[in-house]
Amino acid sequence: MVGSENTNNSDFDLVVIGGGINGAAVARDAVGRGMRVALFERGDYAGQTSSSSSKLIHGGLRYLESYEFSLVRGSLKERDVMMSLAPHLVQPVRFLVPVYAHSRRPWWLLRLGLYLYDFLASSHKIARSGSLSRPEIEAIPHLKKSGLKAVMHYVDCQVDDARLVISTLLDARARGADINSHHEVTGIDPLPDGYRVTVQNKSGSRDVEARYIVNTAGPFANELLDRVSGPLPKKDLRLVRGSHLLFKMPEPALTTAFTLQNDDGRVIFVIPWQEGRFIMVGTTDALQEGNPADPDCSDEERDYLLAAFNTYFEYQGQTATIDDIVWSWAGVRPLVDDGADDPSKVTRGVRIIKTRQGKGGFISVYGGKLTTHRLLGLKVMKKLASLGAKLGPAWTSEAPIYGGGLDRKALEELAENGPGILAAAIRHRLVFTYGDIAAKMFEDAVSIPASAAEIAPGIPEIELRHARDFEDAVTAEDFLYRRTKLFLTLDDNGITAIEKWFSS
Repeated sequence: MVGSENTNNSDFDLVVIGGGINGAAVARDAVGRGMRVALFERGDYAGQTSSSSSKLIHGGLRYLESYEFSLVRGSLKERDVMMSLAPHLVQPVRFLVPVYAHSRRPWWLLRLGLYLYDFLASSHKIARSGSLSRPEIEAIPHLKKSGLKAVMHYVDCQVDDARLVISTLLDARARGADINSHHEVTGIDPLPDGYRVTVQNKSGSRDVEARYIVNTAGPFANELLDRVSGPLPKKDLRLVRGSHLLFKMPEPALTTAFTLQNDDGRVIFVIPWQEGRFIMVGTTDALQEGNPADPDCSDEERDYLLAAFNTYFEYQGQTATIDDIVWSWAGVRPLVDDGADDPSKVTRGVRIIKTRQGKGGFISVYGGKLTTHRLLGLKVMKKLASLGAKLGPAWTSEAPIYGGGLDRKALEELAENGPGILAAAIRHRLVFTYGDIAAKMFEDAVSIPASAAEIAPGIPEIELRHARDFEDAVTAEDFLYRRTKLFLTLDDNGITAIEKWFSS
């Protein structure tokens, strides 16, 4: 095996701790370069920050104002890469930027920023930005027109964040990595050339040895370091909470997303979500003072987002209220504390710290973005190489992740031509949730017709079996909140049916 540390008698070359997007990227990259890799996540995959984002693969238009051109350019390049690697999960969406008489940024400044955004992207896959005509502006439903001077447009991409994590982990597993959820690392002891890792799950504890460890525990990175026997360097973290609100899609439906200029200088996204059933409004930047494992959208954040939305839109012909909120969620961004007073100004850059341990070493990862997770994996590989790891060549820019082997046209054909034993809406959802893996589900549904039966409306048993047997879903929550977001469309009876299936 290329890159394997054959002279090391340990169980693994590399242990990755944390099953969010950073850990998934590191595990996938490393195993593809020939390392013997294990990953341990104490909860469910993508159980924290990586399932609580704004669901975007984007360049970060607002970072141009802070002159983070390198961050934006790298993000825009990755946007194109991810469209190729995960076409079932990443799709373009057009954003409109309304400019009013009271807007903090005039139309010409936004136009200049969008020109720069296009230039940094240099993309042949994404349409260039521009401005809407007056008739096009007047045709936008629900948007308040009083004082509206112009509307710019540009394109970024939307993604199912939790599924991106899970698909990346499944890809690592398919390449030979040992991927484990509900396994908590309770202790790490230095060895002459690496570390001994104690792992606890419901069956008990075990020890594994590895030459290298990568800490991708996100908000809990420093907590994990406290479990290491012996001091390791840390970075001070600013835990910044981002919250979102969800509303049912009004009639007529919004078919584009919006980037809104809020009065305080921040931008707020309004994005159609879940096949246009809902609109998502977010995000905030608030310091997380409590336990990062249990963040909630505060009343202040809720009111802030409601006020921002109502400044620009009417909802069902009136002002949106608390009663219109279908769901809210919050995630904690583990940002490196750079001393900025405003949480919105804290750098989104990545910091990676390495410590040598004989012929092995320990790496801690701080920060990171969903969009640039693959680039973070590349950076970690360079750190591992500098510690002596034997690695094969870089490869992740060309190889589709698990389920990503078909382009969107082929995926549409797969859904359309799938077996009639499954309803067309179910086939479409399965294809654009699991990608080309849905073809195997279709085959099983035909060969075992009972598996096509719906356990709850729109959810065939074959999907639940796949989630349990191949994606490590242990509970109904794992399936309904992270493998899918079907809790949003099921009634109490449907949710109870899924809970009974997982407990049986």
